[in-house]
Amino acid sequence: MATKDAFVLTIPLDHRELTGLARNDKVKVVARAADGRTTSTTVTVGGKEASQAELSFAAPPGRLRVALGPADADDHQILDADTLGINVPARMWEDLRKLTVAPIRIGAFHWGWWKRWCRTITIKGRLVCPDGRGVPGARICVDDIDRWFIWTSREEVACTTTAPDGSFAMTFRWCCGLYPWWWWFRVRAWQLDDSLASLVARTLDASPDVRLAPPTTQPSLSTFRHVLSRTDLRLAAAVGQPLADLDPAVLDKVRDTLVRTLPASPELERLAIWPWAPWTPWRDCRPDLVFRAVQDCGDGPVTVLYEGVGQTRWDVPDEFEVTLTANAEACCLPRPPEDDCLILDAVCGHGMHHVAGNQAAPAGTPAAVEGYLVTAVDGVDQALDIPFGGSVPIYQNPSDLIGVDYYAFEHSTDGGATWLPLPAGATPAFPRYWQLFPGPSVGSESFTPVTVGAYQVYETRRHFEDTHYGDWSPVGDRYWMSTNYELLLPLASTALVDGRHHLRVVQFTKTGPEEFTGPEPVLGCDNETQAGCVLVIDNRVITALGHDPSHNCGGVHLCTVEPDTELRSVRVNGDLVGPCDTIDREPGSMTEIEFEVTDPDGHLGWFTLTSHYGNNSAVDLLAGGTLTCISGGPDASSYAAALAGGATRPTWEGGVFRLQVPTEVAFPVPCCYLLRLEAGKRTLENCAQWVRNASEMTLGIGV
Repeated sequence: MATKDAFVLTIPLDHRELTGLARNDKVKVVARAADGRTTSTTVTVGGKEASQAELSFAAPPGRLRVALGPADADDHQILDADTLGINVPARMWEDLRKLTVAPIRIGAFHWGWWKRWCRTITIKGRLVCPDGRGVPGARICVDDIDRWFIWTSREEVACTTTAPDGSFAMTFRWCCGLYPWWWWFRVRAWQLDDSLASLVARTLDASPDVRLAPPTTQPSLSTFRHVLSRTDLRLAAAVGQPLADLDPAVLDKVRDTLVRTLPASPELERLAIWPWAPWTPWRDCRPDLVFRAVQDCGDGPVTVLYEGVGQTRWDVPDEFEVTLTANAEACCLPRPPEDDCLILDAVCGHGMHHVAGNQAAPAGTPAAVEGYLVTAVDGVDQALDIPFGGSVPIYQNPSDLIGVDYYAFEHSTDGGATWLPLPAGATPAFPRYWQLFPGPSVGSESFTPVTVGAYQVYETRRHFEDTHYGDWSPVGDRYWMSTNYELLLPLASTALVDGRHHLRVVQFTKTGPEEFTGPEPVLGCDNETQAGCVLVIDNRVITALGHDPSHNCGGVHLCTVEPDTELRSVRVNGDLVGPCDTIDREPGSMTEIEFEVTDPDGHLGWFTLTSHYGNNSAVDLLAGGTLTCISGGPDASSYAAALAGGATRPTWEGGVFRLQVPTEVAFPVPCCYLLRLEAGKRTLENCAQWVRNASEMTLGIGV
């Protein structure tokens, strides 16, 4: 209702042409004033007689933009839409406070179009880890995605938080046909999509005569300038214009020209990639959706799901269900315990049954490889025999360790004849993380070992639950996260001597403040054998002390003998070539390289010898020559080849080698060359196989 002294605009609505109207059918009328402010009203048009809308303004509104649309659309959506409307000049308010404009006739076309403008979309789904467990407490969002050539634009339409089991539901309104052509490029954010660019590049590879210019970061016709300048000079003028300023008819003509020039691609056509397919997103009344999710597992938010255009769900219906799989960064609800006995289940992400000498490990392995990682997924891989170093996390089965308050580890270096507590330096603190719903809120608890006599003892999860908070699942809504849930010991192996260590678990009972009884054995699931495992430890020291000074460590070459590498000599045409020397290349001559690769622990894994020259060019010298071990043995450049050549598992110390290779193979063109010798151990250090060393030398051949 208009207030006294207000400026009132009356808009008659002529809907007499419409048939089949319901009593509650409504239309929204929106006006935007010169200062950008908007006002709107909803008018019932269900009767037979014409209706009218009345909008009031506290001050002269100036020039007004008036637009009509469906009652459930947003004001700004209607104002920006290609829909019915009028412009009211500012001069109309010079002498009037009340103004009635000519009736706006609502025809069958716009009425039918408005009915299809807005829909309610309901999504129900679940976010899960790769093994099917739910991802709890993740902020999951769904975006409408548009694509134009090699660019994509995402617009968030709804977000919610996953429940403890990873389930979620979200509802949002989707309106189509609301925006004019220019809106898609002037308002929405765009970015170059690498996956689309790669797909287009593969398509164009089949037509080398079609050359595109490098793309810009934002959508533009400039990448087609070479094609258009050859085919239609009139259309080539459109290259320099912003897409938002182009007439859609011009873009249609550009597309017709490109379709005749570019190679056909059913895949790009299926993905509705312009110009292989028409592009009219303003007429798309079913959203195309992709999902993304962020989760805080205790160390801050990380992206656990991000779908690209290749994962788009096209033309989704009003209701649909989806199961989404998070990446490896996600933390899940822990697996429920299968039993209450303890098994040392895994080490460094590998099942303990892949480590020789442990429960369910492959039978028939030599006693010498006990404690080495000897299998991958299936079967025994003799290229493995991997020891452990650095931080070596040992995981348990999901057992709750019912009845165990605290636990500790003992170790033996003599096959179990003598057992001692692990030294304090081998048992660092580690966190466990939880989520509390609703919210959720995220927290962590530090499981720091307590000194009990000569032992460093850890509290069990179950004992912590019994003495903290009181709202743990299933009684309450506090849940442990899978992050470190099954971690039993983050063994700091550098506190131990190298060699084979048998480990076993003992328990302590807390009888009062700072009072414990124990140790007592913790039996495995057979109720007879003490829970434990066996591992071989191999750590290296990096120091110049004791390292051959002629190996010139401190740069490319690390100051360590685990492994050690050295390029001893290079002879070309029989002549000795020193670092930075140059020598002519004679046809048919041989190059002889003598080098050293050793590991005193016998855990050498591989070595390579390459020559590098020119612009990113390299030669695998071992593949082109003959390798001979002149000290040590055998003639091999990998552990698997060493075993085949007579080495005895699990030992390969390497030695001094001589490689003979044709000079024209080693040094294909006159150039300056870099020789690189690189070697690696088999050891998993901090659970990564990256224990390496290298030596390099430069020389000139034929320059």
